[in-house]
Amino acid sequence: MTNLKVVERSTHFFSDDEDCIALYEHNDSYIYYVRNYVSQTEFIIISHTLMDTLPEEAKTLTGVYVTMHFGVLKYFQDEVTHHVMTKGLLAHFHYLFNCSVSRFIEQL
Repeated sequence: MTNLKVVERSTHFFSDDEDCIALYEHNDSYIYYVRNYVSQTEFIIISHTLMDTLPEEAKTLTGVYVTMHFGVLKYFQDEVTHHVMTKGLLAHFHYLFNCSVSRFIEQL
């Protein structure tokens, strides 16, 4: 039964045509990835707490990053890797990105 956690998703989706994963969550800090299949868009939402740690040129007003700016995840590689590995999200991550966490971030 312990392997069941790897494939179960307790995430509540906004709609059936969206998928999301918490790349990082700790207290009031978070990084969420959202993919909408209908509009064929994907984006990352980063909390203001984490955005405050970024250099000025990497910050946005809203904390929303579209695909071309996913490179911002390189600043949080250790946190994202640890969270995905320890929270049983590796199967979901692999389903979304078809690669390991380190390979995904390396390709950005």
